Amino acid sequence: MVSESNRLIAGRYQLLRELGRGGMGVVWEGRDTLLNRQVAIKEVLLPDNLSPGDKERQLLRTAREARTAARLNHPSVVAIYDVVEEGGRPWIVMELVSHPSVEQVVLTTGALPVREAADLGRQVLSALRAAHEAGILHRDVKPSNILLADDGRAVLMDFGIATVEGDVSLTSTGMVTGSPSFLAPERVRAENAGPASDLWSLGATLYACMVGRSPFERGDPMATLNALLSEEPDYRRIPPVMHPILKGLLRKEPQDRVDAEEADRLLAAIIAAKPAATDLDPPERKGQGPGRALLAAAATVVLVLTGGAVAYFRTASPAEGTPRATAQPAAATKPITPTATPTATPSATPTPTPSATRRAPLVRVWKSRDGWAILRPTGWRGALGEAYTEWTRRDRNAHLGVEAVYGQLDPHQLMRDSQETFRQNARTVVNRGQRMVNHKGVKAVEWEFTWIAGQDNDAPWVRPGARYHEIRRAVATDEAAYVLSWTVAEEQWLRNRALMRQVIGSFTVGA
Repeated sequence: MVSESNRLIAGRYQLLRELGRGGMGVVWEGRDTLLNRQVAIKEVLLPDNLSPGDKERQLLRTAREARTAARLNHPSVVAIYDVVEEGGRPWIVMELVSHPSVEQVVLTTGALPVREAADLGRQVLSALRAAHEAGILHRDVKPSNILLADDGRAVLMDFGIATVEGDVSLTSTGMVTGSPSFLAPERVRAENAGPASDLWSLGATLYACMVGRSPFERGDPMATLNALLSEEPDYRRIPPVMHPILKGLLRKEPQDRVDAEEADRLLAAIIAAKPAATDLDPPERKGQGPGRALLAAAATVVLVLTGGAVAYFRTASPAEGTPRATAQPAAATKPITPTATPTATPSATPTPTPSATRRAPLVRVWKSRDGWAILRPTGWRGALGEAYTEWTRRDRNAHLGVEAVYGQLDPHQLMRDSQETFRQNARTVVNRGQRMVNHKGVKAVEWEFTWIAGQDNDAPWVRPGARYHEIRRAVATDEAAYVLSWTVAEEQWLRNRALMRQVIGSFTVGA
């Protein structure tokens, strides 16, 4: 029976509201009435068809896993506060964390700059070293199990399949647990796994920070496992400065991999290295802290319902213009093709999907008569011209435009032409950076800037004297080129940044 809201567990922990549920439990937002702090509480539920003996063993395992994770005291590990028994089953009391996962950050805002990825790697590595020193293996290191705070703090969560070295009672004999795309080869081969296995998964995770997916993801579980065992990663899209650490961590045989100490040295060298143009490292993103906070606020409720950790992200008000945290990878591997909705990378290990209150989608697919498509914000007013399509938010403080340009297929020249024309109609243009980006396998040029609207302009949504923040992206295909633009009143830029990335990144062109 599902517990009622406001019920007290163990006479101390108050259940406030259900956040979601998965295959083995319900996660509640709760309050520790003794310490007067917010917590997350996992109520473990088991299938009714289990025998009493199986139920007892599973409940014992769950409690032991939570206590295993609770042994770790590290700033980059989600804290387990307490494990109590109520109603014949364990309840796990945890730190309530409201940061987006690395997976969500990459899917929504694009690949991490190499220094940010290296810093994240060092933090996760430090957490793993602490766990390994305590004899604990994580066994499921992956982007969705790492949270990224607005101050850059990385937090490793979900020690739900963690084991103590030498303790075989926590997993069934021959059972392979973890996400296939990030498994170490020796674990697939059912060989002894050790700390080096977690380091392999960290390497695959750092690779995914660069391109949005594991180096071995093939879309099919068996194909993924086969690639993991027999193929080498493709490093062509990885900045060269990242090659030594990735190649050191992703060696097939555990004895050939770099150890934790060497991995930390290589990551520190990346952070200290002078940027090289060949690294294709995006410019430092000013104000990325608030951007991370925005992403956490923009995401719908996401819960991790296995093992000893939980994270959930509060849902923002639709008025803020923030999206659901679902988007296509910013660096997809396939050429641009029309899609109706963004898709996520398949996984052989299903993730429990919590139930959530239905609400109107913040974006809808728009398919043009010329063969391109984009996710346009719901409720914005649209206008269609011969080569220009636009949408304006009802308060006129945000605007989306798609311009088709025929005859000019060089994105660099396309952007130069766009800049020259724009500067003639605006004043006080401040350049915030121009960079090359990967738009679904196609090279594109992106320009970020702010500007003040002049008195004379032909755009009805523009308010003279207002300051705007804008992103323009020039995308060229074999037959046509497009300039995408997203403009928001300067004071509203940060709260709309995640929605901008989702919308701009969704643009697709048919054959």
